[in-house]
Amino acid sequence: MRGSLLLLLLALAGVAHAQAPPPAQADDAPAPKAGPTAAYFRELEKLGLVDASTGSQETLRRELDAAEQLLRGGAAADAAVALYTIVESPRYRDFSDFVEYQNAEYYLGVALHQAGATGGALDALERVLRRGPEAAYYGPAHRRAVDLAIETRDFEGVLARIQATDAKGTVLTPNAAGERAYLRGRVAYVAGDFTAAEGAFAQISKKSRLYSSALYLRGVIRTRKGQWKDAAAAMCEIADTPDDDRFTFVVDERYFTIKDLARLGLGRLAHEMAEYEDAYYHYFQIPDDSVHLPDALFEAAWSMYQKRELGTARDLTSELDRTFPNSPVWPEAGLLAGYVELADCKFDDSRKHYDRLIAELTPVVAELDRIRKDPDARGELFRRATERWRAEALGMRQSGGEKKDVTARVLGLLRLDPGFLRLHDAVTGMRRAAGEGPGIVRAWSALARRTKGQQVGAVSGETTIEQDEAADAAAVELDLARLVEEVGRARKELARGKRAGTVPADVAAEEAARLAELEQRVATARLRARALADQADAALTADAPAGLRPLLDADVVAARRLERRSQEMLTKLERQAEVLSQRMVEQLYRDTKKVLDKARLGKVDAVIGQKRALDIKVQDLAAGRFPAELHGKLWEQGLIGDDEEFWPFQGEYWADEYEGWR
Repeated sequence: MRGSLLLLLLALAGVAHAQAPPPAQADDAPAPKAGPTAAYFRELEKLGLVDASTGSQETLRRELDAAEQLLRGGAAADAAVALYTIVESPRYRDFSDFVEYQNAEYYLGVALHQAGATGGALDALERVLRRGPEAAYYGPAHRRAVDLAIETRDFEGVLARIQATDAKGTVLTPNAAGERAYLRGRVAYVAGDFTAAEGAFAQISKKSRLYSSALYLRGVIRTRKGQWKDAAAAMCEIADTPDDDRFTFVVDERYFTIKDLARLGLGRLAHEMAEYEDAYYHYFQIPDDSVHLPDALFEAAWSMYQKRELGTARDLTSELDRTFPNSPVWPEAGLLAGYVELADCKFDDSRKHYDRLIAELTPVVAELDRIRKDPDARGELFRRATERWRAEALGMRQSGGEKKDVTARVLGLLRLDPGFLRLHDAVTGMRRAAGEGPGIVRAWSALARRTKGQQVGAVSGETTIEQDEAADAAAVELDLARLVEEVGRARKELARGKRAGTVPADVAAEEAARLAELEQRVATARLRARALADQADAALTADAPAGLRPLLDADVVAARRLERRSQEMLTKLERQAEVLSQRMVEQLYRDTKKVLDKARLGKVDAVIGQKRALDIKVQDLAAGRFPAELHGKLWEQGLIGDDEEFWPFQGEYWADEYEGWR
């Protein structure tokens, strides 16, 4: 019982641990800050459930190895529990200077990061960073914290927490200084202070893993300022660095993506400056396995069209259609193919291109119109789009043989906004947290019931009046929250039936009014239940003495609040995701419909051009002028007399035996 009790205590105390506030600035390097889990260990030690004398370097290594095995096996949450039993346990209180203990501190941050507990991961990493740059795991912990800032986009908040771990007179390593300069640059970049951002990015050494990212952002900043040549110089430094250069290996997995973006940026800069041959060159430096290859082919075709290299533009659009039929640029590529034929006065071919594009795009526009009006269809579209993005991120992008059905073409058009992807991850994590919330509350409540006062190892099924009142109030609030969810599902089903035509309009209106009234009544009752639950929780934790039981009661209250907040946050995130997805679909519908309208106008231009060409031929014939395509035929016929007959040669033409003799 003791082992399972301790394991559950540590696993669930990580919830409170993730909510700990950032530490204050210290003048001297402090000892590693104990987390909330340590309070449980202290009480368990007082109760005789933990014997501090049983810890040794051998047991430390053995438990660390077991945690590492869990972490490598993908059981990040279990690994975090095992690592908490090392870094917070009084058994290893005297081993904090051992490299194995510091290894456990760092791996705790890694495990919490992989488990999705970013707040707890930062807390664990701060323990390592407070040891100073001379510590064995300072560099890896600093890199992991910076990666968390980049992943969560909380550049300013994470930077403040990292800086708060510095003791007075701390001298940073060059890598750590460069990573902090990168975070300062991102903070200024988000704030729109491009001068300060570029100044911070310029401080990053070539030996930093973030040098290429900083250099690319410097190029973007110069582009926004209209400094085309300076922007191209920054992009060129990235694109022209050989992959076998000694600095190339001081990178991470982002390097090659940034290099492709730099090449794409160089092509766009050259196109803006009307240097179309240079643009063509830069576009074709993007490798075949890059996710940006469809954009490069399309933009290279535009550059060649602008330069009036129509044959090359024609080949590029044909290659794009053959290799990436469902790329996000396929409608614009079809439009460009028609423009190329128009510019080459091949009006019949141009009309055929436009006819094909209209035939393919009309059902796509109709499908987008349906999706933007149907929340369920929109949710399914974004679910599949997210799955496709994950597969592409893992290098499973298809390069050909894709189907051209309407669903695939609509899915191919959708470009997922990075903000939407982060929001989607947040919704997914919050759904998991909200689903686990009731179980966490039950587990804490069960632990609280099983402890009896301060007696060593004693358990009891009895509960206090305060515990019963708090549990009853929380149960009522939970039931009302579930009723709110049921009403929401009923409203969705009603809307779906109304759209499908299976529910008459008058019945739908009457039922919608009834559900709205019910929803309002449930919401009022839920507010009252929440107030009663708050009062019961306050009575449960008021004037609590020291000991294990008050700790458990406090965490029962914290778990209930976490469950409530997770449900509220989930509702807000889902609403925000719905708004963002609706906005993206609406914009995609407008853009695609605009291309369809242009294709119809292009077909009109092709027909008018073909008619004009025929009018010119008729006028020339009436004036005695023959079209250019008839000149050769008429000249040959003019060499033959009225009494002669021309027989074309039907033999074999032999190559000259001495060809190339000069």
